[in-house]
Amino acid sequence: MNRYKMVPLAAAICTATVTAITAPVTMADEFTLEEIIVTATKRATNLQDTPVTVNAFDSNTIQDAGINNAGDLANSTPSLSVSANTSPFTARLTIRGIGTAQTDPALEPSVGMFVDGVYIGRSGLGMSDMTDIERIEVLQGPQGTLYGKNTNAGAISITTKTPNMEEYEGYVETSFGNYDMKKITVAASGPITNTLGFRLSGNVNQQDGYLENATGNDDNGADDWNMIGKLLWQPTDELSIQLNLSHIERDTDCCGSDPLHSTTVQNELASQGLTVLKNDNKDYKISNNVDTAFELEADAAALIVDYDLDMGSIKSITSWDDYEYTSTYDADQSQLDILTVTNEYNAGDSFSQEFRFSSATDGDIDYQAGIFYYEQTTQRGDGNSIVEIGDDFNTVGSQVLGLPSALLGLMAQPGDNASSKHVWETQTLAVFGQATWHATDRLHITAGLRWTDEEKEADLFSETSSTAPGYLPANFFGPGTPPVDLTTIPANLLGPGVPSSDVALSRIIDGIFTPVDAKLNRRSINKDWLLNVSYDLNEDTMVFASASTGSKSGGFNGVNGAVDDREFDDEKTRSYELGIKTTLLDSRLRVNASAFLTEVDNYQQLLQLDTGAGTTVRNEGALEVNGIDLNIDALPLPNLTLSAGLLYLNKYEVTEGDAKGDELIHSAELSGNLAATYTLPVADGTAYARFDYSFKGDHLTVVASDYEQDIENINLKMGWRNDNWNISVWGKNLKDEAYAGVATNPIVFTGSSAYFLAPPRTYGVTARYDF
Repeated sequence: MNRYKMVPLAAAICTATVTAITAPVTMADEFTLEEIIVTATKRATNLQDTPVTVNAFDSNTIQDAGINNAGDLANSTPSLSVSANTSPFTARLTIRGIGTAQTDPALEPSVGMFVDGVYIGRSGLGMSDMTDIERIEVLQGPQGTLYGKNTNAGAISITTKTPNMEEYEGYVETSFGNYDMKKITVAASGPITNTLGFRLSGNVNQQDGYLENATGNDDNGADDWNMIGKLLWQPTDELSIQLNLSHIERDTDCCGSDPLHSTTVQNELASQGLTVLKNDNKDYKISNNVDTAFELEADAAALIVDYDLDMGSIKSITSWDDYEYTSTYDADQSQLDILTVTNEYNAGDSFSQEFRFSSATDGDIDYQAGIFYYEQTTQRGDGNSIVEIGDDFNTVGSQVLGLPSALLGLMAQPGDNASSKHVWETQTLAVFGQATWHATDRLHITAGLRWTDEEKEADLFSETSSTAPGYLPANFFGPGTPPVDLTTIPANLLGPGVPSSDVALSRIIDGIFTPVDAKLNRRSINKDWLLNVSYDLNEDTMVFASASTGSKSGGFNGVNGAVDDREFDDEKTRSYELGIKTTLLDSRLRVNASAFLTEVDNYQQLLQLDTGAGTTVRNEGALEVNGIDLNIDALPLPNLTLSAGLLYLNKYEVTEGDAKGDELIHSAELSGNLAATYTLPVADGTAYARFDYSFKGDHLTVVASDYEQDIENINLKMGWRNDNWNISVWGKNLKDEAYAGVATNPIVFTGSSAYFLAPPRTYGVTARYDF
């Protein structure tokens, strides 16, 4: 399906929705859409009164739609894209096409993730199962004033359930599905004393992999668990203190890819008598000699204090987290021993403190002011070998490159490896304020400013070990010719179109992971601002206009390049938006729409090297995204709820720099979703059915490639529930559509490319008991 076919499809969705909405105009006024409360402005407000583009999901919607992780959330949010390749910590989160992967830990996210107001510095920490969630909000566009660093594309704010101070309650939920999926979630809460309450919740998720490996463990299975504990103390009506503790463990076969092998690789597999599969990058069948593995342990704690005063309220959020993980994957995606990444070690910790004062909202002016401190340490590698060249490297590489094996052997030998220990340290101090002037009963003007001072230090050390000589011996080009240093290799010698600049060092392992021993530091000061004007046309309709900025700090590339080329600059975003929010038909129809223009300077781009092995980070000159975002909720019948979303991108491309004119990956002209929930009284409960459909038009999945795909996804859930029981059957990706969340350029040494596929059709049964 191409983007032009999406236009009538989107029109059909909107037409069907409007038809269903307008049919029951003459019905009685006894049913209305539920009010949605959000905290997008760090205050609890009605979604329709909040002049920000927000997609919000309450606990009932999360349960009905089966939103279990960030990928599920993206299926219900047209503007959000979530993908990962070799591990959850390489995740790319984009909003309205803007965002970057974190394959190099030096890169920070463009979409900020917050849990109970706590900033999560690494997106991978938010990629596991979502447990005991009260509400999720996806804020679109820069959120630099109130949310701060690394929210220049938007923010995802997750609010978990708080302890129940009135009565004991909880639930047990179990699910069973194909690929031997077994999942159980439990939660319990209640008062300990009149002023002290608790909440405990946990989740265990086990599932076999859906990538069928002919020669080892199947890939992309799950063996995860987490626990969350909370204590809430309310000694007075004005003061509340909540302590949150969490622990996550993941031991999975994540994250494998379905490769598209070159003819050379296929022939070499056959010549060695190894398994040769149908060369289909979408059949979920692989044959690897190295089992994929991802093991994570993470702990976090947060202390949240709220104190109410006559003139407003004070909030303090203190947080700490610590994690470490190892990742192993077969870089050549075959049974051949070409290139392997084994037990790559990563770790990190962070501490943050925020103090915020929010004034009362009963005057002409209300405001918020605060201070934020954040420090973070991120480590990649522990000094042990990360990547190693295998026995088949020269045999395959010489054929793919068209080089004599002897020549390639001068640059690479089996056993060549790279090891590293890179440590990045960040300290951030920010002061912020935002005020709203209610100029009249209808006109509201908001202005905000945030000043951020950030210092970064990088201690980068990596070395390579190689038995390749790294030079051409005398007489190689003929009698009497002198030795030649391989750094002077001319263009095309390593293959058609490979320029000399891509062979920065004499040994190939050095080009995959450049040796470095340097301590680097930088400081940046950013000022982000917001100006927002909203006007209430009547009680049910508001229009707004806003201009805002965001920033993402620069850093030091930890994989490739000379020392002087390691630094990349801050990324700056400017965004302009016009919107309308309206509630119609006696609160049975809600329509929110916005038109936006976003410009990014010094866009931080993670690029795969031309060799296909290794990455680098650089700043593009600029990019621009503009379009329209539309969201509709409707209640045409008392027992039928409809919702639809549509994102139209008119422009999404690099406008300055070496890649000028290139479209942004994971961005399509049209993306959308449609959901319908139908309920019917049965016995002493309610039967229900939930249908979800989402699509994304033609889009690129990798930079510098012409590989495009489109996506259609259908989910269905049917069940019965009452006050205590909820029993359902469900299916996801019912069309069993195979599509790549990420694809890679071919590795120049093998000619093969990797396709990290989203899960195929999954289905199962879930039973939940609330007490």
